[in-house]
Amino acid sequence: MAMTTTRHDVEQAAHLLGEEERWDRWMKCGVHDWHALPQTESGEHYCPTCLAFWTADGAIKNVPTQPRTRQ
Repeated sequence: MAMTTTRHDVEQAAHLLGEEERWDRWMKCGVHDWHALPQTESGEHYCPTCLAFWTADGAIKNVPTQPRTRQ
């Protein structure tokens, strides 16, 4: 049986990366083709690199914030 990724898995992994690392990954990712990204068990698409995710209707969630040290 294949292991499925949950929304919680994506959120937890994002939290573990930390603010600066997530921001760096987000900036390197550029524009996402969210339809082409893998899906969580509940049908949301997510980027395995920057760990942002999109709802089934394309609303982006879990976007990293720019670290204060870089503003």
